[in-house]
Amino acid sequence: MRKLQPIVQSENLSDEVARRLRSAIKGGDFPPGTHLVEQEIARQLQVSRMPVRIGIQKLIDEGLVFKEPRRGAFVHTFSSKELDEVYSIRVALEQLVVQFAVPNWSDKVEAELESIIRQMRQAALADDRQKGFELDTRFHSILWELSQHSILIEVVSSLRSRISRFLADANEVLSPAELNHHVAAHQRLVDVLKRGDIEPAKAAMADHILDAHERIRSYYSYLD
Repeated sequence: MRKLQPIVQSENLSDEVARRLRSAIKGGDFPPGTHLVEQEIARQLQVSRMPVRIGIQKLIDEGLVFKEPRRGAFVHTFSSKELDEVYSIRVALEQLVVQFAVPNWSDKVEAELESIIRQMRQAALADDRQKGFELDTRFHSILWELSQHSILIEVVSSLRSRISRFLADANEVLSPAELNHHVAAHQRLVDVLKRGDIEPAKAAMADHILDAHERIRSYYSYLD
């Protein structure tokens, strides 16, 4: 577990603690199974234990951390069954995003998504996996925002956050050909979405999400 840098200033300490821990988990500094010891985290961040306790609870609510009675909090480790359950829900939610987003499609949105895809191609050529992952997240965020459904956005973004660490790991080991296929999949999705036909768009989104599911399963041997 990499050392955390002290919090110099923050309007809301518990939010900042949660942000730091979330970043460390997603960045791989706190691997799955890491024990989050309140006292040690408070010492490193140079804050009291209360904002640390609240910050950890926020991550428990997000599903990034779980708590065991009398043992404490740990970075979440997915089981094969749980991963399947999460993705069955994610497919349904992302298809619902499509259903609400397609009627709000515009040339401006299309241009923004095309720009992201071009940047993803450049990142793939440069083998910049982190940049590509961030662009992938932004791509889906735009579709969520296009749905104009605040509760749906909250739920689907929380679910994505729960698995983002695993997606990032799986993307790190994609071959150049697989990476190009991943980028091309986003273009195919845009091509279907812009036609305005909801059912084919929902089917394309399901294929896109299930492809990510398979990437995670292929990467993590313990999920088999």
